[in-house]
Amino acid sequence: MRPILGVIALASLSLVSCTRREPDMALLKRTVDEYNAASKDAMLGGNSEKVMSYYEEGAISMPPNMAVIKGKEAIKAFQEQMMKSGRKITAVKFTTVELDAGGKVAYEVGTYEMSMTMPSMGDMKDNGKYIALWRQQRDGSWKVHAETWNTDMPMPPMDQTAKKEDVKKDKKK
Repeated sequence: MRPILGVIALASLSLVSCTRREPDMALLKRTVDEYNAASKDAMLGGNSEKVMSYYEEGAISMPPNMAVIKGKEAIKAFQEQMMKSGRKITAVKFTTVELDAGGKVAYEVGTYEMSMTMPSMGDMKDNGKYIALWRQQRDGSWKVHAETWNTDMPMPPMDQTAKKEDVKKDKKK
């Protein structure tokens, strides 16, 4: 009788360990909200230390019009470079539009609005959208694995004079 009970207990344990637990969405939402608040603080105050604690070591950032940035330290260096560029963020707001998870992976889709002062351009406003891919860590916490964002603002018009000169040069070759 005992061997059968042992087999049943072992089978039950293996079935329980194979069932996937649904993510704690309240914890995930709280983490995302804290990350967005830390990002806002970093952008307004020029200190990226707190926000970096929300990134995985091997995180990926895909800024617009740039190559992929790989690794937490490289992302931190990029953020610090942006903060030292002379651009001063004066207001920023992040809004999570959609947040969902399955297993140990989650995604956040959101929008942003910001105001800034650029040394060569004066005061500017920007708004756009972003997506962040989150992964649950072994300790149960959530960290950013990948992110990308881009503006909703139109591209500046091309200088038509320069464009015509380029065409003329190409024809002469």
